[in-house]
Amino acid sequence: MMTQGLVRILLGAAIGLFCFNAAPVQATQLEKSNKQLAAIKEQIRQQALALEEKMDEKSSLENTFKRAELKVSELVIALKQTQNKLDGLNKKVKKLTQEQNKLKEQQKQQQKILSEMVRIAYLNGKHDYTKLLLNQNDPAQLERLITYYRKLNGARIEQLDEIEYTLSRLNEIAVDLAEKKQQLFELKEQQKQERSQLVSRQNDRKNALAKLNKRIATDANKLEQLQADQQRLALAIEKAQQNAVPRPEDLAGLFKLKKKLSWPAKGRISKRFGQRRQGSMRWKGVMIDGNLGKPVNAIADGIVLYTDWLKGFGWVTVIDHGKGYMSLYGHNQALLKQAGDFVEKGEPVALLGQSGGKSSPGLYFEIRYKGKTVDPARWCK
Repeated sequence: MMTQGLVRILLGAAIGLFCFNAAPVQATQLEKSNKQLAAIKEQIRQQALALEEKMDEKSSLENTFKRAELKVSELVIALKQTQNKLDGLNKKVKKLTQEQNKLKEQQKQQQKILSEMVRIAYLNGKHDYTKLLLNQNDPAQLERLITYYRKLNGARIEQLDEIEYTLSRLNEIAVDLAEKKQQLFELKEQQKQERSQLVSRQNDRKNALAKLNKRIATDANKLEQLQADQQRLALAIEKAQQNAVPRPEDLAGLFKLKKKLSWPAKGRISKRFGQRRQGSMRWKGVMIDGNLGKPVNAIADGIVLYTDWLKGFGWVTVIDHGKGYMSLYGHNQALLKQAGDFVEKGEPVALLGQSGGKSSPGLYFEIRYKGKTVDPARWCK
C-alpha cells in the first residue's frame, strides 16, 4: 500500500538521521532526540492518514460521479421510450379520428338514402299492392313487378344493416379514443416526472464533477489522470476483442472508404488529431462539439465490440469494422446498442452527451487500425 510505503521511507530517513552519529551522547540529549523522533513519527503517521483519506475521498467522488452519469443515461433512455409511446399513441388517435369523421359522413349519406327509400315506399303505399298483382294479365309484367318489390325491400334491409354497423363502429371508436386519450394524459404526466428527475440528476452530476475536478486541479495530476484514462481505454478494447463474438467475414474494413465517410455527428471540430493536449500528450482522436441528445451514427457497417462507462471517456461505444479497423465514440449521453449488435452505416448507436467529465456536450471520436489511432480527418469528409 502506498501510504505504508511512505511511512517506511520517511521513518527510515528519520531513524538514519538520528543514528548517523554513533558517538556517545548524554542522557538528556538522547531523551531530547527520542522526543523529536517520536514527534516526527507522529507527523508521518498523520500525513499517511491524511493521504489515505484523500485517496478514499477521490475514489468515493469518482463512484458518485459514475452513479450520477448512469442515472442520467437511464432517464434519457426512459424519456426517449416515453416519447416514442406518445408519438405512437398520437398516430393512433389521429387515425381513429379520421375514421370517425369518415364514418359520420357515411352515416349522413346512409340516412339520406334510407329517407329516400321511406319516401318512395310511402308513395307506393297509396296503391293496393295485392290489387296491382291480381290485375296483371301479362305474366312478364307481373314477374317484373314482384322482382321490383323484392329488390326494394332487400335494399331497405341492407341499408339498415349498414347504418347499424356504422353506428356500432362509431361507438367502438369513441370508447377506443377515450382510452387512448387517458393513456396520453398518463404518459405526459410520466414524462413530466422523468424530466424533473433528469434535471435533478444532471445537477447531481454537475456537483460531483465540480468536486472531482478540484481533486485533479494541478497539471501533473491532469497528465497522470489522462495517461491512466488512455491505459484503461486500451485495456478495455483489448479485453472486448478477446471476448468478442466471431464477426462476419464480409466486413470489409475502412481501407476503400478514405475521404468517403461521413462524420458520426453534426457539429464543430474543436480538437484535432495530434493536437497538443497536456504536457507531452496529444489528442488521439477528435472532439466534435454538438447539441445534447442528438444522434451519434456509425461511420460504416460493423459489429458493436464494446459498450460501457469508462473513466475519462464516459459512455463509450466501440465498433469493429473488420480488417483491423475500429471506430470509437465517447462522452455519450446514452448508448442505443449492445455489444454483439450488427449496425449499418449511418445507424444511430448513441446520443451525444458530456459524460465522463466534460463540461459541455461533445463527441470524442477515434478511428483505429490494428490497435493504433489514425487521423479521422483522413477518412471522413
